[in-house]
Amino acid sequence: MKTRVIVSAVIEKDGDLLFGKKKANVGPYPNTWHLIGGGVNDNESLSDAIRREIKEEAGIEVEIKKSLGFSEDYEPNKHGEITHYIFLVFLTKYIFGEVKASDDIEKLVWIPKEKLSEIELNRPSIKLFKEMGYIA
Repeated sequence: MKTRVIVSAVIEKDGDLLFGKKKANVGPYPNTWHLIGGGVNDNESLSDAIRREIKEEAGIEVEIKKSLGFSEDYEPNKHGEITHYIFLVFLTKYIFGEVKASDDIEKLVWIPKEKLSEIELNRPSIKLFKEMGYIA
């Protein structure tokens, strides 16, 4: 089994949160809405990794407010091999830049916190937002 350390960001702007829709049938948790984030490179700090991933996937700059902790999940790839994901989650605030989807993200949208239960989130995001009290 492979283990991956992933940084992800709850990005806030005017009470809304930024989510990316994965391209159809691509990568872990296909066809769901994701927080912006990705893997940590060798010799890269966590704060550098989260800023880089947000810039690569959404084209924006953020301010890191605080760590929201960590969680883990296990997800099979298209070949049935299981990956153990360790998610390090950060609360961030949008600073500037034009939101533009790139990398493996098909679409980016700002979603009000009270509407999170209306979109198809991946398992780790559901767990996080239940813990935060944003969804039941």
